[in-house]
Amino acid sequence: MSSNHPEHYLDNDDLTLLVEVLTAAGFYGTTANADPSARLVATRFLMAALENGIDSREMLAAALVERGNASSGEHRTPAQTKAEAIDRWDDEGGARSSVTAKSPA
Repeated sequence: MSSNHPEHYLDNDDLTLLVEVLTAAGFYGTTANADPSARLVATRFLMAALENGIDSREMLAAALVERGNASSGEHRTPAQTKAEAIDRWDDEGGARSSVTAKSPA
């Protein structure tokens, strides 16, 4: 693998971490419907972050979310896109309750 830091090679733990972060972000898994090119771009972004010393699941996930927020939607994760759609649906009244309030007697 070519890298700016040739002394750092991704090991099994790094790869496992990458898959976990990408899965949580919606790029992998049984319900994932991510574009393969978007998955590749996100993977490269996370690999660069690992090479630069960001090596915790939380920090990598936060970096991926921040990247999506900063890109005007271009690099949003599938999880971010799904959450936005659910919020929009909820705001438009999609989650109406079937329970009606009792009138004061």
